Amino acid sequence: MQFDFSLPSHIDFGRQVRFKLASLLPDGAVLVIAGKHSVSRIEKEKTQLFGTRSVRIFSGLLPEVPLAAVDIARQMATEINAASIVGIGGGSAIDAAKAVAALFAESAPTADFFYGKRQAMPRQVALAALPTTAGTGAEVTANAVLHDDATNVKQSLRTPGMAPDIALVDPELVESAPQSVMAASGMDALTQAIESFTSCRADALTRQIAAVAVKILLENLEAAVHHEKSAVDAVSRASLLTGIAFSRSGLGAVHGLAHPLGCVRQVPHGVACAVLLTAVLDANAKRAPQVYRDLSFASGFATGEELFAAVAALRKRLGIAEKFDFALKDQERRFIIGHSRSGSMKCNIVPYTDEELGAILDAVTL
Repeated sequence: MQFDFSLPSHIDFGRQVRFKLASLLPDGAVLVIAGKHSVSRIEKEKTQLFGTRSVRIFSGLLPEVPLAAVDIARQMATEINAASIVGIGGGSAIDAAKAVAALFAESAPTADFFYGKRQAMPRQVALAALPTTAGTGAEVTANAVLHDDATNVKQSLRTPGMAPDIALVDPELVESAPQSVMAASGMDALTQAIESFTSCRADALTRQIAAVAVKILLENLEAAVHHEKSAVDAVSRASLLTGIAFSRSGLGAVHGLAHPLGCVRQVPHGVACAVLLTAVLDANAKRAPQVYRDLSFASGFATGEELFAAVAALRKRLGIAEKFDFALKDQERRFIIGHSRSGSMKCNIVPYTDEELGAILDAVTL
């Protein structure tokens, strides 16, 4: 059996581990890519987090990180001659930080690397990630999900050494998230855990990790949404596990569809995953039932039906609807299907035709 993971060289989990950052970063200026809700905490804790280093903060990112924003942040990093790039926030902030760090030594626009016209040199600057949501796993993955406003394309940027050097997963950064954010990001994590288990690229190790994460999330997400500390800790840990699992295994059809759907309808990513998940599970299980039996047993359920029912019941308790409250226009439907053939879709346990993907979309829209 062979394994090949690309993970941070330093992963630390626990309350207040964020304050280890100052001792782990190299000397020199720091550019912080921050979620808008993280800025006040960063300002308050700046000395504890960064010591005496010069710090500049770039914030205000949209949930779908525009290529232009990455270009602006890259320019800021150059202006301060940054020695470190630190992402503090949700998946958008961390993905932006990974892109800025990966392209720090490059002069060409981000779009050239986004569309594969150029290949970046190995990363020249230190990179750390501190997630403030429990859902994306971005702190341990080797890609950055970006959006081109000009073409409405959302996809992953991948360059050498994109996984952070340092991942500090501190549940204290997560527990202040609004309930809606906790619910949506948690359902994203649950989707990632399920898809990484059932991926055609999964192996014995990733499946063990993913099954543990599925069980933790189903048992703790609802309580975490209500800010129960032990549950927040559990969900934060599970989110980290999902990132470790799918960094190797890839994902599946839910994420293949969720990214372009979010582009055309501005649906929050976690909500898109939560709504699509049941329909994709039903479709996949009809053609590949054994992998869902395996997942059910591994995560503590007697049958796939019991697992699917638990997922649907959790989504309902979290206040996320069974269907989207809109009908897709023909051009929107074509765009979603046409842009769904991503790396995630290629990892789905079974292949789908355009017509079959259309049927899945029909099942979750009006």
